[in-house]
Amino acid sequence: MAKALTFNEPSSGFDLKKYYIEQFDHIKKLHRLKTGNINKMSGRSLAKRRSKAMDDLIINYLCYSGFNNLKNLSVIALGGYGRNDLSPYSDIDLLFLFDDIFIKEAKELTQNLLYKLWDLNLEVGYSTRTIDECIQLSFDKDTTILTSMLDSRLIYGDEILYKSLNKRLFKEVLPKISKTFIENKVDENKTRIDKFGNSIYMLEPNVKESVGGLRDIHFALWISEAKFKVKNFKELLLKGIIFKNELNTLKKNEDFLLSIRAELHYLAGKSENRIRFEYQQDVAKYLGFKDSELKAVEKFMRIYYLRANQTAELSKRLIDRCLVKSKSTAKTSKITDLGGGFILQETNLSVLNRKIIQDCPANMIKAFVIADKFKCNKTPYLADLIRDNSNLKSISDKFRNNDEVNELFLKLLQSGKHVSKELFEMNRLRLLGRYIPEFGKIVCMAQYDAYHVYTVDIHSIFMIEEIERLLSGDLEDKFPLLTKLAKETEKREILYLGCLFHDMGKGEGKNHSRKGAAMIPKIAKRMGLSTQDAEVLEFMVKHHLIMPHFSQRRDLNDESLILRFAKSVKTKQTLNLLYLLTFADIRSVGPDTWSDWKGLLLEDLYLKTAAILEESEYRKEKPEELRKRYIKEVCNTLKDSIKEKTVSKILNEMPDAYFKGFSPKTVSRHIKLIERAGNDTDFHVSYHPAVKFDDFIFWGFDTPGIFYKLCGVLSANGLNIMGARITSTSHNRILDVFYVNKIGESTIESKNIWTSVRSDLNKVLSGELKAKQLLKKRISSYAHYKKNIPTKPSKIEFDNESSDNFTIIDYYSHDRIGLLYEVSKALNNSGCSINYAKISTKVDQVSDVFYVTDSNNKKITSPKKLKDIKEALLSLDS
Repeated sequence: MAKALTFNEPSSGFDLKKYYIEQFDHIKKLHRLKTGNINKMSGRSLAKRRSKAMDDLIINYLCYSGFNNLKNLSVIALGGYGRNDLSPYSDIDLLFLFDDIFIKEAKELTQNLLYKLWDLNLEVGYSTRTIDECIQLSFDKDTTILTSMLDSRLIYGDEILYKSLNKRLFKEVLPKISKTFIENKVDENKTRIDKFGNSIYMLEPNVKESVGGLRDIHFALWISEAKFKVKNFKELLLKGIIFKNELNTLKKNEDFLLSIRAELHYLAGKSENRIRFEYQQDVAKYLGFKDSELKAVEKFMRIYYLRANQTAELSKRLIDRCLVKSKSTAKTSKITDLGGGFILQETNLSVLNRKIIQDCPANMIKAFVIADKFKCNKTPYLADLIRDNSNLKSISDKFRNNDEVNELFLKLLQSGKHVSKELFEMNRLRLLGRYIPEFGKIVCMAQYDAYHVYTVDIHSIFMIEEIERLLSGDLEDKFPLLTKLAKETEKREILYLGCLFHDMGKGEGKNHSRKGAAMIPKIAKRMGLSTQDAEVLEFMVKHHLIMPHFSQRRDLNDESLILRFAKSVKTKQTLNLLYLLTFADIRSVGPDTWSDWKGLLLEDLYLKTAAILEESEYRKEKPEELRKRYIKEVCNTLKDSIKEKTVSKILNEMPDAYFKGFSPKTVSRHIKLIERAGNDTDFHVSYHPAVKFDDFIFWGFDTPGIFYKLCGVLSANGLNIMGARITSTSHNRILDVFYVNKIGESTIESKNIWTSVRSDLNKVLSGELKAKQLLKKRISSYAHYKKNIPTKPSKIEFDNESSDNFTIIDYYSHDRIGLLYEVSKALNNSGCSINYAKISTKVDQVSDVFYVTDSNNKKITSPKKLKDIKEALLSLDS
C-alpha cells in the first residue's frame, strides 16, 4: 500500500492543484528525456510513476483533509490505473469499498475526493460498494465489473478489507463462473476485433484496442486469471503456463505500446489511442527513428506491425492454452494417419511428435501442402512447432536450396486450392519471410500514405487471393476476359511468384521495381526455375507498374506508344500474366482503389497490345484512309437523319488526331450535337451507368481559357473529371469531351445536375460570372470530413519522348476542389495549348497528365519555357 508523503505545510494545507501540476509536468519531462536514441525511462516505468503520483495525490489530500487511519473503508484503483498502466490523460477508475455500517463516512470521503479530482479536470469513474455488493455484481453476465476488480490495487485505507474482497473473488466467484467468464471474455474479444478491425495492419492502428495492441495483452491476462486463479503473468510463469521468452517478449511489447500511447496523449493534449497520420512522424521521431533509404515513419510503423503481430500471436497462444480441455474431460478425437508422421485429428492437421518437424524441416512446407489438399486447419500444437522452428537455425541457406523444399512450395503455387490462405498462415507464422529472406524485408512494411491500406507483404498475398477469385469464377460476370485469361494460365506458379515478389524491392528503398527485379535471378536459381520462367518473372517484377502507368497516364490512341509496349512485352503469354498481375495489384491495394474507369482503360491497353502481338505484321492505317473510313461508317449510321454532305463537311474540318480518339459510333453522337447546335454553343451528355461515368460533350468557340472555364463549371457542380480530349477544328470551333462522374457513379439518376451546369456555363461564357467565383462558393459550402493524412509537395515532370507530337506534363499534387481548374488555367496563362488530359486520383493524391503544345502547335523544348511552366504549377501550392 502506498504511504502518505510528509509536507511542511500545516497552516495552508495540501495544495492539490500545485502538486498535480508539478508531479505530472516532471513525469512529462522524464518522458521527453533521451540519451541518444534510447529513453532513460521505459513506457512501463513512466506509466507506473504516473500511477504512483496519482496515488500520492489521493493519499496526501485525504490525509490533509482529516481522513487518517481509515478502517472499514478502502480506496481502490481499477482498470488501467489498477494495473499501474496510467497514461497522461487516462481515466481514473476508483472503487470506494466500505463496511455497510460505515456508509456515511464512505459517502463523505467519496464526495470530498471526487469534487477535488473533478476540479483538476480529470476523467474519474467511480463506484461505492460493500464487499457483498461487489461479489453479487461479479456474477453478472456483463463481465465489466469482475474484470475491473481483477485489475484492482489498494491505494489507501483498510488493507484487511481489500484482501477480504480479493480472497472472496478468487475463492467464491471465479471457481463457480470461471468457464462462463472465459466464454464471455472470448466473445467480447471477438466483438472488439470486429469493431476496431480484424487486421493488425491498419493505416491508423489503435494502440489500445486494435489487434496486437494493449487489449490483446489484457484479454490474455484476464482469461488466464480466471482459468488459473493468478493475479499476474509472473504467477503464470511460476505455474509453467507461459515461458520466460514469451513473457519477456510480452513485457517488451507492452513497454513499447505504453510509450507510444503516452506520446499520443501528449501530442493530442487529450486521451488519444489511434496512431493517426498527423502523429506518426512525431512518434517516430520521439522513438529515435531517422530517415535514410526508408523514411523514419515507415521504419517505425514496420516495427509497430512486427511487434503487434508478436503480441497478437502470443496472446492467442496463451488464450488457446486456457481453452484447452483437460485430458479427463476431453473427448477422444478421431485420428487419421496420413503417413510421414502427419495425422488428421477430426478436421485439424497435426503431427505425431515434435521430431517430425525438428528432424525434417522440409515438413514445415509440406504441412501447408497437406493442409491445402485436405482443406483443414493446423492444430495450435503444429502451428507452434512451425513458428518455433521458423528460425535462422532451421531456415538456413541449406533449407532454402533444398530441392524437396522448393518442389513442395512450387507445388502449392501450381495446384493449391486455397494458396492465399496457406500463404497468409505461412506469413503469420514467420516461415515465408525466413524461407524467402528477400520477401522477409517487406514483412510488416508500411507505406506512409493513405493509398496503401495494407502492409506490403499482406498486399502481395491479397493479390493472389484476387487471382483465386478469378479462377473460382466469382468475378466472371464482372470480369469475363480476365476470368478467361486466369483459367487459361499455364504458368500459375510464375503469376503467383510475380504477385509475391512485385514489391519486394521496397525493402531496399527507392526504385523498387528495378531493385526487386535484380533479386529474381538469385531466387529463381534457388527455386530451380527454368531460364525462360526466370526471365518472364524478372520482366513482370521490373515492369509491374507499366500497364497502370500507360493506361491511366498516357494516350492509348497513340499508336507508337502501343507498338513500343508490345515490342517490350514480346509474347502474348507475358502480356496475359502482366495484365492479370496489374489487375490484382490495383484491386488489392485497398477497398476503393479499383474503379470501372481504371478497368476500362486497362482492358483497352491490353486489347490493343494483344492485337499487335497476334498479328504477324502490323499495318498502320494512313490518316487519309482513316478519315475516309470514318466518313463512310458515320454516314451509314446517320443516313436517315443527317445528310452525307453535312457529315463529310464536319469531319473534313477535324484534325487527323480526332479519328484516333473516338469510335465511329461515338463520332456519330458528336455529329448530332454539332448539327443541332449549328453556329451556337451547346453540349450533350452520354450516360454509361454500367461503367460509372458519363461523356460531357461540349461544342463551342475556341476562345482563350475555354478549357479551364469548363473545368471550373464542372468541378463547381460536384463533378469528378477523370479525363478530357480537346479537338480544335479548322474553323476555330472546339469539341471538348470530358469523362466525368459524381461520387463514383454515373449521373443518370441525377440528371438535374446538368440543368445547373447549363445555367452556370451560360453565365461564365457570357462573362456574367467567373468560374473562380463558382468554385469559391462550393469550397466554402462543402461540408466534408477532412481527414488529416500525409501530403507531399507537388511534383512536375516533362516527357518529350513518349509522344511524337506533344510535350507530356505529369503533375502530382494533393487533391482539392477545383485543382484541375487551377492547373489548366496556369497552363493556359503559360501559353500552353492542352490537347488531351487524364486525371488519376489515389485517395487524396492526384496525378494529372496533360498533352500540350506551344502557340505554334509544336512541342515545348525550350529549357527556359519548361522552367517557367514548372514554376507556375508549383506556385499553386501556396
